Amino acid sequence: MKNNQSERKKSSMPLRINKKSFLGVLSLITQELFESISTKLKLKKPKEDEVLINVRLKAERNNPNSVLSIIDNYAYKKTFLMNIGDEKGLLLEKAIKESQANNILELGVYLGYSTIRILKNLDDNSKLTSIESNKKFAEIASENINIAGLSNKHKLIIGKSTEVIPSLKEKYDFIFIDHWKDLYLKDLKILEENDLIKSNAWVFADNVILFNLEDYLDYVRSSPNYKSKFIPAKREYSKSHPDGVEISIFKNEV
Repeated sequence: MKNNQSERKKSSMPLRINKKSFLGVLSLITQELFESISTKLKLKKPKEDEVLINVRLKAERNNPNSVLSIIDNYAYKKTFLMNIGDEKGLLLEKAIKESQANNILELGVYLGYSTIRILKNLDDNSKLTSIESNKKFAEIASENINIAGLSNKHKLIIGKSTEVIPSLKEKYDFIFIDHWKDLYLKDLKILEENDLIKSNAWVFADNVILFNLEDYLDYVRSSPNYKSKFIPAKREYSKSHPDGVEISIFKNEV
């Protein structure tokens, strides 16, 4: 692949998609506002609690696909959930398989949806460490993961990613980023500074178009340490709103 950094950085393709994604973001804001009002007025339980109740009642234990299907069904029929979703979830699973990673780091867990998609593709010699700042979400995720029968290959750390990352002791060969959007680039740099990324590690970032993450994209596309590609996709649980993921291979070449 020709290493023309200026050409990669100036690519306007994702920016054109960003302009179209305005309605996608607006629809999320509307749904989240309605959800917040309904919950505060006690017209319904928080959606995260409802998802867990559905998983408890309907999921087949030790069947990861059963848990995923119930979560997807809720998001399509009831209200938006900030999981990676089924379309991009398959991209994540494909990347996990192709990378042959055995020590994975996940930034952002929410209800454990992407965690389950990662864990169900790991062999007995592989493991996943996840960081989630919201204690309630972490507790719900832990139960979903346990029902899916995948807890034995998983370590969940509750805390702010910027504070937890410097305390990590191992290098990772796959990093999945799907937490607070303003922390994508900051946390990637913290991982670099603490020498926690193996050479040839994959960095998989979700929602890079939906939330217009130009600073992150500029960095991984212009840095000589990354070979990066963009994969277009629809926003989670949408058939029309554009989004995409960025997959970057860390080469650690100075």
